[in-house]
Amino acid sequence: MDYNQLRKNDRGTRREFVYSYLYGKIIDLSLKPGMLISESEIGAQLNVSRTPIREALMQLAKENLIEIRPQIGTFVSLIDSKVIEESRFMRRAIELAVIREATERLTSETLFKMEKNLIMQEIALREGNSKDFLTCDDEFHELIYKGLGMDRIWHGIDQMNGQYKRVRMLRLITTETTIWEHIVDEHRLIYQALNNKDILTAEAVVDEHISKGIAHIYDFKREKPDYFKVETMTV
Repeated sequence: MDYNQLRKNDRGTRREFVYSYLYGKIIDLSLKPGMLISESEIGAQLNVSRTPIREALMQLAKENLIEIRPQIGTFVSLIDSKVIEESRFMRRAIELAVIREATERLTSETLFKMEKNLIMQEIALREGNSKDFLTCDDEFHELIYKGLGMDRIWHGIDQMNGQYKRVRMLRLITTETTIWEHIVDEHRLIYQALNNKDILTAEAVVDEHISKGIAHIYDFKREKPDYFKVETMTV
């Protein structure tokens, strides 16, 4: 991948280009937790200078996806279960409030976009494409926020969700596709509840849906302990 080859079709800056590339690799676990990041290798791969690379790494560090250790190196951060729980707690609180608004205010145009998104989820499911499935999953929820004009709220949530997304990806690539089917079924129930303006059903499904996202985290910590940050005891 070369920035100079893509820039005619990409209005973003070099920093944004590097950030997007690294973010995607971290989320899909191509860059595994604890892995050393080489600025020179990234520069050679993407044909960019060190300045945008360092700027992108600083942004990723703010999102708890990169750990910069002075005089030692830059590493993909280990998955922190405490950060994930905080993200899930915030996401649940906000999304339950948002879904109540959505049952009253969401337009037919947004509902149509959500229906198309469900089709894309089903395609990703049939193809076993975990990257596309996770993208469609996020876009499904994003459509609800954007349909209410709450773009900035979604952006804030998304920035906090990097650790959470890695666990969701781990769940997709290590479990049977029946798990994917359950996710699509829950999304379909959310869509139907919004379409029918059924607040109680929408709230119940969203609550369960978000809680399930990290239900397997302790299993993953046993299976891949090197991916996770060791929790310290506080006195």
